[in-house]
Amino acid sequence: MTFNEGLVVGITNQAKMIETTIKTVTALAHSPMVRVDREDFLRSQFADSPYLDKILAQGPQSVYGLEELRRMADKVISGSATQTALASFVAGLPANPLIAIPVGGVDVLQYFGFALNMAQRLAYLFGDQELFEDGKTDISEKTRITIIAYLGGMLGVAGSAGLIAKISRQASAVVGKRVAAKVLTMTMWHPAVEKVAMLVGKKITQKTVDDAISKVVPLVGGVISGGLTYATYKPMGARFADLLMKRAKGELA
Repeated sequence: MTFNEGLVVGITNQAKMIETTIKTVTALAHSPMVRVDREDFLRSQFADSPYLDKILAQGPQSVYGLEELRRMADKVISGSATQTALASFVAGLPANPLIAIPVGGVDVLQYFGFALNMAQRLAYLFGDQELFEDGKTDISEKTRITIIAYLGGMLGVAGSAGLIAKISRQASAVVGKRVAAKVLTMTMWHPAVEKVAMLVGKKITQKTVDDAISKVVPLVGGVISGGLTYATYKPMGARFADLLMKRAKGELA
């Protein structure tokens, strides 16, 4: 293979990874289990707080210190990790216990669905606004980019921290200064978004392969699937919470 041929193959593979991410994000956005209503979540978390109205209007960070929010985040992560591990165990069982069918796509979508669900909870805890537009099944380009950034942050993908910081700065400019917002598009931050999307696509593909392998042995596959999910899910949540902490401290570039 010549250098130019190798370059073409590399570009093609990158495009496929980006396409994988976009398709996954679109599928997740249409899944009811993924969406977290910001107000409902905050009301449940701070039901006994005398500052509930302020929390709903300005975010929990307007009332609580970052260290306290981080401790709350750990509880959210632990609860979510347990739920997704149990769900993964059920999904890891073949319909016929004597036949191992590699249906990794469904389980993988569920896995990243739970990840995005938890990411929203953590983001709302640290002051983010509603991710999905109320009552709409189709998502805006801004929402799509934010989901890519959230997943990238959860997975430890290079460049996702910077993308999260950029999104946050734009949101602050719109809310704080009441300035006219530029439409956030994939082309606006083309290199940054594409890099994160491509790396997220690689992670999704690897998860699909790993998930298929765990289903090779019937029944035991379910145990493996649930165990691996719990073992990887908590660090993902902690990683994202740490990113949100750094963002709140102004430490993200």
